[in-house]
Amino acid sequence: MRWISAAVLCGLFAGSLFAGEVAVTNVHVCCDSCVTAVDEALTDVTGVSNASADKGTKTIRFTAKDDKAAEAGIQALAKHGFFGQAKHAGKKLDFPSAGAKKGEKSNQIDLYGVHLCCGACVKGAKEALEKVDGVSTIDVDRAAGRITLKGAGMEITKAIEALNIGGFYGTLKPEEKGKE
Repeated sequence: MRWISAAVLCGLFAGSLFAGEVAVTNVHVCCDSCVTAVDEALTDVTGVSNASADKGTKTIRFTAKDDKAAEAGIQALAKHGFFGQAKHAGKKLDFPSAGAKKGEKSNQIDLYGVHLCCGACVKGAKEALEKVDGVSTIDVDRAAGRITLKGAGMEITKAIEALNIGGFYGTLKPEEKGKE
């Protein structure tokens, strides 16, 4: 009987080694709508609980039961247009690729899936993208979560980096509806 109890305890301990808090810092979380969007993004993610977003510290926190759940939480935040520096159990977590190739340039860059719930989000994203070399205009479609940059010879990865530094995530291709 004792060896069974010891085995159960060891199993529980080993399973808890990978559980823990995920902290995502430097995220653009400016209003209650942003906080609600974070909650919506993480609500149905298997293995994720206790999600919270702090406007003051620009930090999102959630508990992940394991590494797989932590990664799923980051994927969900990206899908909802949020970006930041993420860590789980002392390890850095990467956000998904936005689809840009290093060194690729364009005179128009369309960024999709950006979290733009309010005027402060729009302003924050625009301010981040104004720093990209070659940008002459920035068009924002808040309802669609799309930002279009126009200019001359803009480096696509630099535009995405600038958006990310501002705490936003976006991709070069729109999400295909019906695919999960």
